[in-house]
Order: sequence, then structure tokens, then C-alpha cells
Amino acid sequence: MSLLEVTGATKRFGGLVAVNAVDLRVEAGGIVGLIGPNGAGKTTLFNLIAGAFAPDAGDVVFDGRSIAGLHAATICERGLARTFQIPQPFGSMTVLETITTAALLHGRHIGRAEQAARLAAERVGLQGREDVLTGSLTNAQKKRLEVGRALGTMPRLLLLDEVMAGLNAAEVSRMLDVIRRLRGEGVTVLLVEHNMEAVMAVTDRLVVLDSGRKIADGPPLEVVEDPQVIRAYLGEDDAAELEDSDAERP
Repeated sequence: MSLLEVTGATKRFGGLVAVNAVDLRVEAGGIVGLIGPNGAGKTTLFNLIAGAFAPDAGDVVFDGRSIAGLHAATICERGLARTFQIPQPFGSMTVLETITTAALLHGRHIGRAEQAARLAAERVGLQGREDVLTGSLTNAQKKRLEVGRALGTMPRLLLLDEVMAGLNAAEVSRMLDVIRRLRGEGVTVLLVEHNMEAVMAVTDRLVVLDSGRKIADGPPLEVVEDPQVIRAYLGEDDAAELEDSDAERP
């Protein structure tokens, strides 16, 4: 069953069509990757889904109900949370305080919110650092805090926006473990990511955008071999050169 169904989503900024009639489906319990070259419209589509922008056309249906045009806080209350490419936590707050603030979305009981925050911190590997000021965290820890803060809202669907950008191999591996664990706990994941090795390792399906349009959708191994996808990443000349070199191989 589809937990998220995007149909014909379109967003314009003046004369620029950033997202052009995109269809996207995310099944409950799955991990779907949203990829494409820079400027393809990935983050804009995330913003449409999460409520930062209202679509100019099309619809976004989450858990059987349209959320198109709803306020981001309302969408989050319904169980859809997102992270941001560049974590910007308040440096004067601790890890626990940061996640607790998010957990208060569902009620004003501090004790319950703190309990949920401690669990979220443990889920992203920040146990033992709950009392550390966020300004002293490493970049990798801030990335995991961003995921933890989203988890504090108790989402059913989590949108991860480049949570592995800037991480070394060991840190990427740890983040992949976090994502797999979340899926095992019943959280559905839609992620934007440029690290293709990581994407291939964790996703069930890939959706590819180019210039605002969806150009491919399917199993990862099939998608990365799609000629349209290769052209989108390499350009026409380099893609043609690659095809010629493949054809010359015995």
C-alpha cells in the first residue's frame, strides 16, 4: 500500500518550472531514493511534500489524505517529518533539549517528551551525549542529531535530505545502519542523496529527476543503467562516448 502518493506535482518560480508534473509513490515500509543532477528539482519536491511550498498543480496524498497546501506543522503532526541539507541547531541547546523541543509537537508533557527524545537519541547513536551542547558536535553527529530531531516528532514517513553529504566512509556506514534500523522499526524513508554508493546500498527503488521532470523510476540496478539517467548525469557527449566504448568491448 502506498503511504505517499504524489501525482502531477508542479511548482513554478516565475518562468522557471522547478518541478514539472512529477508522479511519485512510496510504499509503506520501503526506502526510496530520489536522485538527479544538481538543479533537478529534488529539494523543491521535498518542500512540496513537507509543506514548505504549496504545489501550483497536482496533489500530494499521505496516508490516504491530501496534504497539498497544508502548513508544514500540520503535515508533521500527521506523521511526515523531514531533515534539512545543512543542520543548523541552536548551539546553546543540548542534544536532549533539541530533540525534546521536537517531541513537544504531540503534547506539552515535558517528562514524556524527554523520554521520547532519549529514545530518539539512542536510535541515531547519540546515547551518552544527551547533555552535550549541539555547538560542540562534529558534523557527522550534527547530521545524526538532525535525524534524531525529526524522529522526535514520531514520524511514519521520514524525508532525509542529503544526510550523508560531507561524511567520510565510516560515518556514511554508520548513517546507513541508522536508516536500516529505522526501516526495521517501521519508519518509511524517502531520501535525497548524491552518494550513489550509499544510495545503491540502502534503497529498494530509485526515482530520478532531471530539469524538474521524472525520467526514471524502478529498481536501483536498472535505473543506473538507463540511458536517460546516464545522459542526465554525464551530458550527451560523454554519454555517447561511454556508449561507444561499451560497444567496442568484445
